[in-house]
Formats: sequence, structure tokens, C-alpha cells
Amino acid sequence: MIRAKKVIAMTFAVASLILLATAIVSAVEGPAVMVTRYTVEPEALMPGDMGTITFTIKNPSIYTGSTDTWMPTGETSISQQTSTMVPTQSITAKIETIWLSSRSSDIAWLGEGSQRKEYYNVGALGPGESIDLSIPIEAAYGARDGTYHPKLYIEVKNGETVRFPICVKVDSSEVEILEMDVHPEISLSESKQIGLVVANNRPNSVSGVNVQVKAKTDEIEITPKQIFIGGLAADEKRGVNFTLTPLSAGDKDISFEVTYKNGDNVHHNDLESSVLVKSIADVKLILVNAPKFVNKGDIAKIEFDVANGMAKDIKAVSVIQVMDNGNGGVRILPSEHFIGDMEVGDVFSASFELYTDDLDVGDIEIPFKLMFRDLDTDKRHELPGYNLQMEVKAPQESELQISMLIVALLVIIVVVAGLVWAKRKRGR
Repeated sequence: MIRAKKVIAMTFAVASLILLATAIVSAVEGPAVMVTRYTVEPEALMPGDMGTITFTIKNPSIYTGSTDTWMPTGETSISQQTSTMVPTQSITAKIETIWLSSRSSDIAWLGEGSQRKEYYNVGALGPGESIDLSIPIEAAYGARDGTYHPKLYIEVKNGETVRFPICVKVDSSEVEILEMDVHPEISLSESKQIGLVVANNRPNSVSGVNVQVKAKTDEIEITPKQIFIGGLAADEKRGVNFTLTPLSAGDKDISFEVTYKNGDNVHHNDLESSVLVKSIADVKLILVNAPKFVNKGDIAKIEFDVANGMAKDIKAVSVIQVMDNGNGGVRILPSEHFIGDMEVGDVFSASFELYTDDLDVGDIEIPFKLMFRDLDTDKRHELPGYNLQMEVKAPQESELQISMLIVALLVIIVVVAGLVWAKRKRGR
């Protein structure tokens, strides 16, 4: 009887060892590695974008198992439970190949250089060791918005091939530049500030946001030339301001461009707008009095009125005669008539004297310009005020002859009077 019990106990012990060995073998035959984490950068790709999948591969070291064993002790057998720590990964995992597979061609491994689209002989991972790897990907230019699930394949030489799905988002939303406070009409002699809004409509943040004047024109001045914003979070908006100063009247096209980066991918968007520049409601230089002609050697008096027809006050107002006019040295005094500050609706006079001694006979053109500063922006404005047309004439010959005749007659009268007086004096 005792011998039978010993046989039974030994049978259970052998069975337990067989089960333990089977558990170890089963553990070894399981997956040799696992993907513990991954990230996709940028978080959402735009069609045509390049990105990166970064993932961590680990050779796990997990201990499991507890067993019941029968230990024979003389004539009796004692049932004893022991915890046997069995590592499911007790060997080194040798990674041979890594590749990415997708049912759609919209998300694919980005081929570079030799167009290789997989990793070979990555290396070996011991128990508990991990490695970080990156895969370059690209979204096709025609990729539709949505979520794609390409599979990451990891082939292990001494274990099972791991198949791990990766979530990749494609979103074609853009960063836009929008009008917020744009004046459809402005006066020729004023500066206006316009407001724009830069809106990130994407589900992820963008970086390197920059707004700049795209088209350069000589007919309108825009300052500053560019404004750097930097980063914008998802659905974030930011306002920017530019100052417009028109240099001539008429319809003026204005153009702005916003550039930004989605990951390492540079994108841009444009804003096309226009403004009508009018010369009404302006600062005017009005000619009040000037002769149509002047005789050489005479002094001609020229009078202007300066009127502030704008809807705001201005400062540092002055009227200046432009000296470089090819008229052989025009001499006008004063060279500048300074007025100073002008309120809305003010009218001030400005007078000049033209000296003609050194002028050539003939038609002349004398341009005057008007200058002032904006009270709000301190921007200096210079307007073509008035081009004065005048004729310089030589003294007429008939007038000269009459003058000489009068002088001769006076001389004769004086001589005759002297002779008569002398004769009368002798007669006495």
C-alpha cells in the first residue's frame, strides 16, 4: 500500500515537471517582441505631406505561474503549492525585418536614396530591452481626409511576426488669412490701419506662422513688410495690423501671404484684396492769385489757400516751392511757408514772391508741393500741390521809346526854360 502511494506521488511529480516544461516551451513560442508605444508627427498630415512614425519595440520580461506539487515523505505524500517564476521571454529576440503595409496607397513608407522601404537586420534585444525606431511616411497628394490604419510588421527570427496597426490622420484644413478691418475707400493723403486675422483651422498645432506683403507696388506703401506670429494651436486665431499709405488715386490691389509649417512641411495661403484711393476729402492747395505774365525784372506775387478737408486734424503743414524745375534758377521768397497744425475745416493762406531778374523770357512752370504729418501715426505725407504756369515777358519797345521821348522832351523843356531865363536876365 505504501509502495503504491509512492508510485502515485512520483507520477504526479513527473506530470508537474512535464506541465512546467510545456509552459516554458509555450512561452518561448509566443511573440518575441511587442510595440509598447508610438507617435505620428505631425499629428495630422495634409495631402502631400511627409511625416514620421516613431515607435518603441520591447522584448518583454514577464514572470508568471504557480504550481501544485506532491512531495512524498516516507509513507505519506504532502500537497505543497509553490510559486515558480517562469519568464515568458527568456531568450534574446533577433529582429530581422521591419516594414509597413497598407491597403491604400494614400499612406506609404517614404522611399529615400535607394528607395528602400523596410529595415533589415535591426539587431537583437535581450529580455527587458527596448529600442526606438522611426519610419518616414508620406501622404499622397490626392489623399482624402480621414483616418488610415497601415500595419507595422516586425519579423523576429526566433519568434512570431508582430502585426501592429498604426493610426494616421489626413486633414486638408489650412491656415487662412482673413480680412477683419479693411477700409474699402481711403483718402490719398491719409494712412489707414487695416486688420487681418490668421486662423488655424487644423486639428493640430502649426509652427513658423508668418504674414508678409506678397506684391510690392510703387502706388501704395504697406508697413510693416511682414509680421512673424510663430506657433498657433489647433483652432487658434491671431490678429495682425498693417498700415496702408496710398501714393496715387485709383483702385489699388493689395496682396498678403501667410506661410506656416505642418511638421516639417511648408505651406502657404494668400489673401487678395483691393482699396479705392480717392483724392476728395483731402488737404488741398488752392491758387488764389497769380499773374498770367510778368515783365522781366518785375516781382510777381503768388497767393495760395491751404484747406484741411480731411475728417481729422493734421500737423506740421507747410507749402514748399520745388526748386529743381529746370527754369534757370527761380528765386522765390520764402522758400517754404510753414503753417503748422490745422484742425478739421481750417483754411490758411500762404504767399510767395517771384523775382524775375534772372529768368529767361518765355513760359515757365513752377511746381509747389504740400507736406504734413498724420496726427495719429506721425506718418509724413507729401502731395503734389500745384503747378503754376506763367509767362515772363521782355519790356515792349514802344514803351521804351515813349520813355526815351519823354526824357528827351523834359531835357528840351529844361534847356529852353534855361535860355529864356538867361535872356530875360540880360535884358534887365
